Amino acid sequence: MKLIAEILKELGADEDKAFTVCPGQLAYFKGVKTVGELTDDKIVMVCGKKIITLEGENLFAAEYFQGDMLIKGDIKKVSIE
Repeated sequence: MKLIAEILKELGADEDKAFTVCPGQLAYFKGVKTVGELTDDKIVMVCGKKIITLEGENLFAAEYFQGDMLIKGDIKKVSIE
């Protein structure tokens, strides 16, 4: 993860609000404030000032602790507002 931290720093991004997605398998989010919707085909989260929406099939929150969230399932789309 050191490489990712270096890339984010170079881009001026906030590492505490970063996320990683492996399409069709899982996604890991940091800095999740709230979860607005949690169904098996759509998950909506608020991370900082952004709203992140995942769409797919058989989605579920595998872990959620202190702002970190691991989502598993067939992830097909991620959008950020």
